Amino acid sequence: MHVLITRPKDDAEPLKSKIEQLGWRVSLEPLIRVVRDPIPPSAVKNAATLIVTSRNALRSLAASPALQHAIKLPLLAVGPGTGSLAREIGFQTVFEGAGTGADLVPEIMRRSASGGPFLYLSGDVLAFDLPKALAEKKVNVRRIITYRSVAAETLSPITIDALKRRDIDVVTLMSPRTAATWGKLVSDLPADLSEITYVCLSENVANALRSGLPTSKILTAARPNLEELFIVLKRLAARPEAE
Repeated sequence: MHVLITRPKDDAEPLKSKIEQLGWRVSLEPLIRVVRDPIPPSAVKNAATLIVTSRNALRSLAASPALQHAIKLPLLAVGPGTGSLAREIGFQTVFEGAGTGADLVPEIMRRSASGGPFLYLSGDVLAFDLPKALAEKKVNVRRIITYRSVAAETLSPITIDALKRRDIDVVTLMSPRTAATWGKLVSDLPADLSEITYVCLSENVANALRSGLPTSKILTAARPNLEELFIVLKRLAARPEAE
């Protein structure tokens, strides 16, 4: 089996290693390029609690002079993977959500009486508009953009050739934007994609794929985190003929 991972390279390598342990071949085709924005120390000066829904936001923070002050603050992480990276770069007080921005809303509401002001470190594209959701509940969150995501405009020649040869069995998709980008880039390829199975991080990702690419071979993680996505891949590895 041959799996294509479409995450940015920094995020893709750990997943690549885990999939290779299943005995599969793995190729990388990053569909999003991450461009970090500078974070000055003044950006976090008046914050009491940080909110992060992306590991790329943490990587931008880790590379900035704002980190020294930021790691002293409590941090609300979207899920276990983000929480683990936060601890690696020095955060001591980390709350881990269940995997989506929406899951963080109740915890932020609970802390709003004493845990603010909140500072949300994010990318330029939001899968879930957390500030809007909180504003509707009368909780103000200041958002700063720590990185920008640039969608690929074409697939690599190696991937195009593999698709034409029907040499890719599984494609992993981790965000609605990545799914939409994939659909756009393969829509005009002279290749038969009907046997590819797509493993999506969430139903939102799957819906974005369906809207741009007619396919029924979609598997979705039970929860939107890497651990659950890997469970889907292990199940597929065990009984590929059943999927």
